[in-house]
Amino acid sequence: MNKACSKGNRRLHAISLTRKERFKYRACLVLLLVLNIGIIGAWFWKKMDERVPGHIYLFQNQDAQIDFGVPLEGNCKEAEDVIAITNGKPIQGSRQYFGLDRPVRVRASALGSYQAELKLFGIFHYKYIQFDVIEKAKVMPSGRAVGLYIQSDGIMVLGTSEIQGEDGFSYEPAKDILQPGDTIRKVEGTKVGDIDQVVELLQKKKGNRVMLEIARGGNVIQVKLDKVMTKEGEYKIGVWLREDTEGIGTLSFVTEKNQFAALGHGITDIDTGKLVRLSEGSVYPAKIEDIQKGEAGSPGELIGSVSLGESNCIGAIKSNTPLGITGEITGNGYQYQEGQALPVGLKQEVEEGKAWIMCQIADKVEKYEVEVEEINVNSKDNKGIVLRVTDKRLLKKSGGIVQGMSGAPILQNGKVVGAVTHVFVNDPTGGYGTFMENML
Repeated sequence: MNKACSKGNRRLHAISLTRKERFKYRACLVLLLVLNIGIIGAWFWKKMDERVPGHIYLFQNQDAQIDFGVPLEGNCKEAEDVIAITNGKPIQGSRQYFGLDRPVRVRASALGSYQAELKLFGIFHYKYIQFDVIEKAKVMPSGRAVGLYIQSDGIMVLGTSEIQGEDGFSYEPAKDILQPGDTIRKVEGTKVGDIDQVVELLQKKKGNRVMLEIARGGNVIQVKLDKVMTKEGEYKIGVWLREDTEGIGTLSFVTEKNQFAALGHGITDIDTGKLVRLSEGSVYPAKIEDIQKGEAGSPGELIGSVSLGESNCIGAIKSNTPLGITGEITGNGYQYQEGQALPVGLKQEVEEGKAWIMCQIADKVEKYEVEVEEINVNSKDNKGIVLRVTDKRLLKKSGGIVQGMSGAPILQNGKVVGAVTHVFVNDPTGGYGTFMENML
């Protein structure tokens, strides 16, 4: 009996760990625990950051319901007679406390900006949130296809190339001096508006060098290039140029003052991908003649014709920004009509679930059902809304979202809440939208 017990004890001793090995084992477990907590914490922080914006627009004298469902407590230092926050805790002096783990009702009586501090669990500083109070807005959602023509502020450089001189040798005088996306504004001090003018000035300038003023990344710089005389007896500098851009897009909305916004993204040069610097631009009627259906890996396209000419112009483009183009609508039939206007919905009002888009893919504008799948209120670009086309009519006609639909207004709960901006290349049934407040 004793011997048997003794053997059993020896077996237990043989498989037991040394003190050093136990320490390493426990350290690994602690490390894995910390790592898991860190991963979960980072994921939670990212999700919380997507739900809680750095600023929130509010309409003056209108209640706004905010429901983020995050463990944050805030306090606002503004006087209670300016901005009122209803969320449980009483006002202490001029400081109002609220919790974002439950619905918050906010109402502001004066235009301006007001700041509140947010703390995680009411202890750790998270960030400041700014309430920007603006006047109530109504717009007329459009969804009509229009032709857009932009004259760039100068001549855009697409790239450089080699040219053959009259001596038979090849030269590339603009290489490493001019870059794709540069805009030539002046040639020898003379402002240029088209390519023919650039060519003419190159011939007039005496000598073998020419001075150019170019815009690059927000800066204006002067560069000198060698001119090359070709066998045809013409000076060239070996540069591919473009002076204007045109295409078809969707008119998003028109305001009471007949100001419009369209596209939800800027007009970029097709070769360089750079935002076109606007000199002037015009809007024209467009007719949709066909649809190239979208497929995985190949976005579809609206195919149509545009009626150009001064007599057909229905509006002037005033700005071209990463968040869309804006301007003034002058054409009858495109201007603001009160009976078709809807309130603007701010980003905190957008919900996951059913919504509608308005677009023209034939001879008239129609509404099509979509599903809002994700919302990123902190998006700093034009991709804050992820949506999916669910309307069988639109899926049959176009396969989903196609090029040319950019700017199609998104409607939800009787309000204009955004506009379509991009299609998923590998899944044309889905795409992105931007918040309406980004386009106002």
